[in-house]
Amino acid sequence: MDLPTLTISAGNGWMDQRERFSGNIAGNEQKNYTLLKKGQLSYNHGNSKLAKYGAVFELKNYEEALVPRVYHSFETDEETDPAFIEYLFATKRPDRELQKLISSGARMDGLLNIDYDSFMGIGLKLPCLEEQLQISGFLRKVDRTVALHQ
Repeated sequence: MDLPTLTISAGNGWMDQRERFSGNIAGNEQKNYTLLKKGQLSYNHGNSKLAKYGAVFELKNYEEALVPRVYHSFETDEETDPAFIEYLFATKRPDRELQKLISSGARMDGLLNIDYDSFMGIGLKLPCLEEQLQISGFLRKVDRTVALHQ
């Protein structure tokens, strides 16, 4: 299987491990990685300066990729736009819900102690699909405009 092996950077989203770490750091563990398909999302529950309660990104630039199993990977239902979910988490609004799940301040392995089921159970108030698509489409245009001007 010759798929890209990706990692999440809170500031840059999905990055190929070869670019981020100057090589594929998966090694023999790559066989335990999760196969993620375009349109699916992953939650990296490691905290950072940019994402105190972790980050969520949609796989957009690859049809399929391998991602660390430690990420909580998921897909949305037909009433939810994955791009909207990514933008929602970028706003940090779900952080209030995520904060409630952390039972201790210690991060023994560098990850917040938020398990998959707890993450998937957080309460998110979402507009209807049509509004989600309009909002994410608008924000995508803003992102492109900002990128062109940088």
